[in-house]
Amino acid sequence: MLEKLDLKKKVTKEEFNRIMDDLGKRLGRAQRLAREAKKPIIIVFEGWRGARRSTMINTMMQQMDARGFKVYSTVRMGEELHDEPFFTFFWQHLPALGSIAVYHRSWYYLKNAIELSPKEEQCRCCQNISFDHINNFEKMLTDDNYIILKYFLHISPEQQKQNIAKNSKTLGKAWRDVSPAIDESSRYEEFLGRYEKMLEATDKANAPWHLIAADDRRSAELEIITSIVETIENAVNTPAVVPAVARPAASYDVLSKINASQEMGKDEYKDKLDKYQKRLKQLQIEMFKAQIPTVICFEGWDAAGKGGAIRRLTAALDPLGFSVNPVAAPNAVERQFHYLWRFWVNLPRPGNIAIFDRTWYGRVMVERIEGFAKNHEWQRAYDEIKDMEAQWAEHGFAIAKFWLQIDKDEQLRRFTERQNDPMKQWKITDEDWRNRDKWEAYEQAVNEMLVRTDTSYAPWIVVEGNNKYYARLKVLKTVVDMFEKKLSK
Repeated sequence: MLEKLDLKKKVTKEEFNRIMDDLGKRLGRAQRLAREAKKPIIIVFEGWRGARRSTMINTMMQQMDARGFKVYSTVRMGEELHDEPFFTFFWQHLPALGSIAVYHRSWYYLKNAIELSPKEEQCRCCQNISFDHINNFEKMLTDDNYIILKYFLHISPEQQKQNIAKNSKTLGKAWRDVSPAIDESSRYEEFLGRYEKMLEATDKANAPWHLIAADDRRSAELEIITSIVETIENAVNTPAVVPAVARPAASYDVLSKINASQEMGKDEYKDKLDKYQKRLKQLQIEMFKAQIPTVICFEGWDAAGKGGAIRRLTAALDPLGFSVNPVAAPNAVERQFHYLWRFWVNLPRPGNIAIFDRTWYGRVMVERIEGFAKNHEWQRAYDEIKDMEAQWAEHGFAIAKFWLQIDKDEQLRRFTERQNDPMKQWKITDEDWRNRDKWEAYEQAVNEMLVRTDTSYAPWIVVEGNNKYYARLKVLKTVVDMFEKKLSK
């Protein structure tokens, strides 16, 4: 691929200035169009060391409104990956609707840097980051209306040596320490093969590579900016195509087989509650020492007892080591990003616990039933969610997902009790009653969710919830068992 580029083409200074005068205005206008159309854009600059990415990015930035973009680099990110899953930084720094993120080296550079570092310095979970992981990440974003522009700047070995020598002379020897990127100059042919494989494996229709002959800086800058302008203009002016996603024909049935009524008396509950909470307190310390992060998810019917189960769980924990994240309808800020963004920004640090009171599964339940997500959006969410949880598990996360199951009669009893008790009326809303009217639709959605997103690394635990004592203890015992199993590995 790269060897077919014409590295000899050149553009004179006069021709560059003439073309750039109009092209720069078009770029500024394209940025405004993207903002008006609420198109988030990610621009990736990869390529050889010495390919003058900084200069080209700066030329591009001079034509744009600085309030509408941010520039990032992954050169110094290797150590951070020991603490978090590979794509965490990129999820947390997604551009908002209408904004632009520019990467002066991106996840591609990071993957290469990890592979080239000594094995003993590599984070275990990042050793197996594949091009499939990258393709899945990019597809999730482009499926959600993001525009991804990827540029690989190719230069000859002679030009690379000239550019590196010029940088060293102009900026001094310290510039290598400021930008300690991989230097391929002594192994050009070896890296040429590495880059060819990377480009071939990740050149996809939704996020294609633009290969840029960059021996001549002016020629490269014009080609890049022209490509950016034309891509944005086409994206804004072309109606979005709704992808065809076929729904599975199978009918799922999990909940009807669950006996939600399990017996437990108060005395037995108090005895076992004390036992599990003491053990959980010890295990939290051990999990922290082992630096194992934990995600605990709670879903269930309205009034199923999620809050009570969470309170008994957290009562045993050191408050400095956990957070409870209540999840409601996305707010104005959260709606500016991919629906999974708000969960990535709340991931726990090593040794800490993140508890989610309702989760990303709202995409395939409430958003599906209420029409907040289009059919193709919630249908593809099953794979997106499994991919996200798989990344967490590969990083060493402990993951527990609870569905609290009560029957329809028990829900009615609890709703009525809340409505008649002045101290509990705040817990019941008109929306709860409306959701109850859609019980059958929600039941169908939950059944499909439980089947399609139950995995070995993040299994669903259905908790029989008619008896609150039984439900709370099952949650506690499950977490205790999970911690003990995780620590024994």
